[in-house]
Amino acid sequence: MTSGMPEDAVAAYLERVADSRVLGRSKRRMRLLEYLVTAEANGEGENLKAYSIGLDVFDKPDDFDPSIDSIVRVEIGRLRSALATFEDSKFADTQLVVDIPVGTYRPELSLRDTSADAPRRVKRKGGRVVALVALVSWGLVMGVWLYLHGPRDEIPTDNHVKIELRPIEGDADAAARIGAALRGGLVRNQSLTILSPDDPSDTGLAPDFELRGLVRAVDASHYRVDAELINAATNRVVWTRSHVFEDGPEFEDRVMAVLGNEVRQRAFGASRVALEGRDPQTLTPEQLFIMATWVPGRAMNSIAWEQERIALARLALEKDPDFGAAHAVLADKLAFLANVYGPADTPEQRAAAEMHARRALELAALDPEVVFAVAQSKWHSGNIAESHLLMQRVLELDPGHDLARFLELVIPYTCRVPPGNVLQQAIEFDDRLAGDNPIRWLTLSWIAWLHAHRGDYEIALNIERRSALIFEFPYTFMRHAMLLQRLGRTEAAVAVIERQDANWPGISADHFARVTVPRLCQESPLAAEFVAAYEALGDAMAARQ
Repeated sequence: MTSGMPEDAVAAYLERVADSRVLGRSKRRMRLLEYLVTAEANGEGENLKAYSIGLDVFDKPDDFDPSIDSIVRVEIGRLRSALATFEDSKFADTQLVVDIPVGTYRPELSLRDTSADAPRRVKRKGGRVVALVALVSWGLVMGVWLYLHGPRDEIPTDNHVKIELRPIEGDADAAARIGAALRGGLVRNQSLTILSPDDPSDTGLAPDFELRGLVRAVDASHYRVDAELINAATNRVVWTRSHVFEDGPEFEDRVMAVLGNEVRQRAFGASRVALEGRDPQTLTPEQLFIMATWVPGRAMNSIAWEQERIALARLALEKDPDFGAAHAVLADKLAFLANVYGPADTPEQRAAAEMHARRALELAALDPEVVFAVAQSKWHSGNIAESHLLMQRVLELDPGHDLARFLELVIPYTCRVPPGNVLQQAIEFDDRLAGDNPIRWLTLSWIAWLHAHRGDYEIALNIERRSALIFEFPYTFMRHAMLLQRLGRTEAAVAVIERQDANWPGISADHFARVTVPRLCQESPLAAEFVAAYEALGDAMAARQ
């Protein structure tokens, strides 16, 4: 082989990956791995492009356009995550090491140092960090971030949320595949450390949570999976879910989508609950980030709550000025308040939000949660195209990021009339969520917004009311009041806003009409139409006063 890699090392690596089941039964993903590794080993890595991969691996026609059909990008992302899971498993005893750097389809092949004094590869966050050049500007990603080649230093795990993934009980074959899928869903969250009871390197690390599961065959082609997340300190159930999955090529993907991503959200939210009440000065920057960031789960609809999150993020930066995640939280929170709350809408606060967004990407351009928060900050600032591009970037870094996938779908229709298929996809996304999934207030509110853009005000109002039963904040309760006003229920609209006075002193429908909605709609040719609905609400509130 022209790369200098022994042929038997390549063959042994591919066999070991297959044995580990990190790719599940997906023959297509195994075929992709073989194609990439073989091409690089044969000295043909420079020819690995999305177009050729689409034709050779995914049997696409000659007119295949990777910019329209994202199958190659998505599958490479899933393969990258699966290989990270492989390196974190007992199967990673191969001579060959394969890494697919973010931003490229070409793998890096190297030989593992198996000497007795060689350092263990970094758990979960290990691998190579390669030079990433990303352009982020108006509508494009701007800035250059250079990451050093070579393995990272060992990353301390004491301050991360630690989840012990217990062996899945039941049908052995299905259990192995489900365990790999759950690990794949969890491993992407850089604030989590995944422990394995059979891994000697995890000895002495006390888990915060245990993830347990049971799989049973329902019939010849379906399995019922029961999963539960246990607080290791109290042995209390934090979350439980039962779901029936159809066996097949995409079995592991569906398990990851339904269970893996949700348990990741629940663990992160539960860790916040565990930290509440502790003196912030005693918390690490990572723990302060957990307390400061938006996490599906417990939250308060008030300016005081938001200001407390900002204070926590600033404290994290006092402890570590180069903590990119804290910069991302500040970018999101400051831009949000500047848009919805008149007293916070100052040039200084808007400039600070931009500065923190820029700094977050300089420091943590490969962290999907950081990029997600920056995408949100751009949306609050009315930079809708840029927000959409960054949300797409989140999905490149983490193809299983459910909330990013939903927002990537709906963000372009912030102030535009959505086509029917987009609305239907949003509804189907929400339908797949568990009834008590804490992100549903956001999905329902966006669906209400999309209905409102199509003139379906009564439908939108009913959905917005369902969202409000879970959670509400300025965007949602102002939209709720706007819908009531559009339907001629002025007194009810006024009441919706007036009941927010205690939580948001001085919040103004007039500010929403003059600043918030025009800012969100500044890239839309239909801006005046959407602003007019809030102007009518502002006029009604002014007349009441």
